[in-house]
Amino acid sequence: MHTLLRLSVNALPALVFLMPAPAADQADTGVVSFCVIPDAHTYTGSLRHVPAIVEKINALPVQPNFVVSLGDNVSGGEDHDVIGDAISYHKCIAALNAPHYYVIGNHECIPIEYYKLLTWEQLLGAWGMQSRWYSSDIRGLHLCVVDSWSPLPTEAFAAVWQAQQEWLVADLAATDKPTVVFAHEAIGFQQEDLQDWIDTDNRKFWPAGNFFETTLQAHAGKIVGVFEGHKHKSLYKTQGGVTYHQMGASHACNGQFAQVFIDMQTRAWFVQGYPDVSPEQQDAKGEMQITYGDRSVMEKAIGHQ
Repeated sequence: MHTLLRLSVNALPALVFLMPAPAADQADTGVVSFCVIPDAHTYTGSLRHVPAIVEKINALPVQPNFVVSLGDNVSGGEDHDVIGDAISYHKCIAALNAPHYYVIGNHECIPIEYYKLLTWEQLLGAWGMQSRWYSSDIRGLHLCVVDSWSPLPTEAFAAVWQAQQEWLVADLAATDKPTVVFAHEAIGFQQEDLQDWIDTDNRKFWPAGNFFETTLQAHAGKIVGVFEGHKHKSLYKTQGGVTYHQMGASHACNGQFAQVFIDMQTRAWFVQGYPDVSPEQQDAKGEMQITYGDRSVMEKAIGHQ
């Protein structure tokens, strides 16, 4: 039974004055951390490694301030119960102790736009999302989530693409906070960045100098990092003052994921892979999630526990 609290208009200013500012808006001078779950590819009857990943995240020695599912959370096959898969994923991820955010991937877009198995309203409703792109602030860190599905800049999706472009330009211009960007399809990488992409003739990338790249570079001074999935690889690069991180797929390598640490004073960062693999131990195909960056950032977080 719910009780409705009624307040007069005159009482509201006093109430607002007494309430503390939301944690999301409070500046932070320590270390903020988050976990990413890239390319889980769950499908009808199989959540694959996601339940185990949720348990591992909840048991981390430094609890993340939030968790991001980085797209292709469901497989989205033409013969799949995609809305059922989306609901199952959401129920599983609800066991996380930390706030959770979704990124839309191509395996979410295709069953909606091409297979017509469900609608955007159904998917966004199942995942509690207001939009395919959005932003939020947590402990002084600005989270910017974009939909980087590669067919967007075509005539068929012109209105949607225009709307997102206008939103992103306005969103980045409106914040002075350190910013992390989350996308699914890689927007900062090209075929020559990894030998395996050359060997397999894997050329499907956003073109160099695309809208996302140029827009992010225009705000490079505030962007701490861009985190992406889709290619099922783990590597990183810096160009135009922006560091792009490719994250290894969670459906592979017995359910890998990563925790990212950001020092809010220095904006130094560290990526802790699970399992823990150094760049020197990385396999030739780049499929293992590597651990890299400034380890002292994680050590600082542990020291403040």
